[in-house]
Amino acid sequence: MAAAAIPVIWLHGRYQGHLSAAGVSVVTSDLAIAAVIAAGVVSGLMFGWEPLRRGRLLWILASAFLGLLLLSCFWRPPELLGARVTTWFKLLEYALLAPAVALLLRRAVDFDRFIAVFVAWAFAAGVWGLLMFFAIVDDPQGPRPGQREVSFLGHQDYGAFTGSALAAGFAAVALGIRRRLAVVAIVGGSLGVTLDASVFAYFGVLLAAVAIVIATAKLGTLNLRRMLLIGAVLLVVAGGVVGLRGSDVSSYLGFLGIERAQKSAETGVQTGQQRTMLLWMGLQMWENHPVLGIGLDRSNTDFQPYLAAMKRKFPGQPPLAYPSRIHRWGVQNYWLELATDTGTVGLLLGLATFGSGLVLAFRRLRRNAFVALVAVGLILVVAGTWNAIGIVAGIPMDAVTWVGLGLAAASVPLAAGKPAEPGG
Repeated sequence: MAAAAIPVIWLHGRYQGHLSAAGVSVVTSDLAIAAVIAAGVVSGLMFGWEPLRRGRLLWILASAFLGLLLLSCFWRPPELLGARVTTWFKLLEYALLAPAVALLLRRAVDFDRFIAVFVAWAFAAGVWGLLMFFAIVDDPQGPRPGQREVSFLGHQDYGAFTGSALAAGFAAVALGIRRRLAVVAIVGGSLGVTLDASVFAYFGVLLAAVAIVIATAKLGTLNLRRMLLIGAVLLVVAGGVVGLRGSDVSSYLGFLGIERAQKSAETGVQTGQQRTMLLWMGLQMWENHPVLGIGLDRSNTDFQPYLAAMKRKFPGQPPLAYPSRIHRWGVQNYWLELATDTGTVGLLLGLATFGSGLVLAFRRLRRNAFVALVAVGLILVVAGTWNAIGIVAGIPMDAVTWVGLGLAAASVPLAAGKPAEPGG
């Protein structure tokens, strides 16, 4: 069931069916996630709940994290309470993918099917983005040859999903196993990360690659040829990302005073300048509400007290770049938005949840290296990519996050990814 749901979960909402009733909107991916969760419950009832015991600390931290997010909906006057609680329920829906994955991937064949479909769908996303790049097919904004692309996902989602597949390919290469899977993962993943051209998605891939190389070196499975191959792929992808974002980088360096300022072709939205400005706003909010924050999603709406100071500190920005009632840009950084919305407590709980997943995965290295490294790859890729987007419920990046944590807790038999002999 987990494998069958992949093409629906990792698909932009514009391509899905919608159903609205009593103010609640349901899309096809919601039904797919519900089916995966239900299958996990059935698996637990039929075969036992033992797979969940290994991840006890992860489940405790994740529950505390989600609980604080819910409580923060009620901070101060509960304005827009219904919308914020609905957002929280969507966050919970995706979070339940983690225990469902741990319960469903009990056998080697279960994981094999899952990773095969995951990589194949990422390859399809990479190729579809390439067709958009050459204007063979239209992207949602019409033909835009030579531009950043979103494939059938969306910016950041595209980079995080294909970047996760790329990390899985690096894990296979470093261990010297599953060559066909590695080729498909590296080709599709490289295309996706390059064409999405997200600096932070690439940063996540780089983090994952470094962790994979260090871990496999300690296992004794990495050799110089494999390490050079991973390094070469990283360099090629970096070149592509810089090539597509070169003007943005030059404009941002001018903004910082490092280079002569150049006029950007952008509207002032989603540029380095705007992100810096919004990060400053988030830091002011966190400073004013350091312990428990201002409440879930309020950093997207309670910008008015900071707007005048923001315009003084960052003058000359296009009017569209500043937050307004129409354009509620928010902080646009998941980690900082955790701090602004739920304070230092929420930030620490979020970091602890991710960290416990990484610890779980690394502890599994000598029992099943491939599954462990795939989990590490997903967690680190998405941790890096979340620097480019705030807390958004119901997007494919949420699925990458919680599936990665679920894989970290899964107890897949060794046959799912037996590493090569040292020096092989």
